[in-house]
Amino acid sequence: MPTNAFDYLLWIQDKAAAHAVGMPKTDQVEVTWQAVLFRTGGQQMLVPLIQVRAILPPPHQVHIPGTKPWVIGLANMRGELTGIYDLSRFYFQVPAEQTRHSVVLLAKNPRFGAAFLVDRSYGIRQIPFSAERPIQETRLIGVLREAWVEDEWVPILNLDALTESDQFMNAVA
Repeated sequence: MPTNAFDYLLWIQDKAAAHAVGMPKTDQVEVTWQAVLFRTGGQQMLVPLIQVRAILPPPHQVHIPGTKPWVIGLANMRGELTGIYDLSRFYFQVPAEQTRHSVVLLAKNPRFGAAFLVDRSYGIRQIPFSAERPIQETRLIGVLREAWVEDEWVPILNLDALTESDQFMNAVA
């Protein structure tokens, strides 16, 4: 039996350690990345969170005459003149649903302001790198990969690739 208070505390620590059950050890740490899961034109899609500056309600915009139908207009978003684009109409030729759930994804683009109207955002998801693969075939511009999310393969939209594509840059009707 310990003779002083310090030895007694060490004795209690040793007894507690001898009877403690250890936590399970995991040798594998799954590396993930973050994405915004959204729906447009009836299709669920992902966009890397690092490419999204903000998720906002649709702003009031000014129509631009002589543009393609998927160009909604211009708006002042966070003090910058930003083009608003209907992602559903761009990909599927069907206008985005305008509901209380509709949002715009404000892209991080150093060259120009771009925001994409989508039907709904389902929030941020953690995507394991092991759960993605190159997409087999697609007609969706800016989509090169897909990820396994909630029991289905979901296309991953690269906003940089989309905004640099010839089809997107040719917004004049």
